[in-house]
Amino acid sequence: MLCEMCGAESAVLEPRKVSGSILQLCNSCGSLGSETSYRETIGHRAYVAQTLEKRQQKNRYEEIEPDEFVLVKDYGSIVRKAREKAGLNHSSLASKISEKKSILTSVEAGKMTPNEKLIKKLENYLKIKLTEKVESTSAPVSSSSGEALTMGDLLKQAMDKN
Repeated sequence: MLCEMCGAESAVLEPRKVSGSILQLCNSCGSLGSETSYRETIGHRAYVAQTLEKRQQKNRYEEIEPDEFVLVKDYGSIVRKAREKAGLNHSSLASKISEKKSILTSVEAGKMTPNEKLIKKLENYLKIKLTEKVESTSAPVSSSSGEALTMGDLLKQAMDKN
């Protein structure tokens, strides 16, 4: 590969910042520029793409697919009742499942939604069920046109039943 400063052939080039530009320089020209950050090395667009991909990975659990399990509405009270039934306080339960006491109190109060790992820990230790299966629902389709039903179609169906 060729050094972008002197044009010399070199097996190893390193990215350096020279006058605001990122250049691939050989070892002898490397001292002319300053070290670059990771973001500067890969380029702004690539960095933004990586960041967006990481964000998408974090949010992958937000979308609910049909026939998947979701958290029940009153999960906090279920956890509290099961903990009290087992005769445990927040601190002892937290130490048994290797979690922080503050996280458990927040979950019980409904201020925090537990992640999948915490849900499994609580379900296994307290012998409770915090998830339920979501069935896929599809909107009824009008037999005549193949489109979704309108309010008029629903009224007509109700009138026909009477």
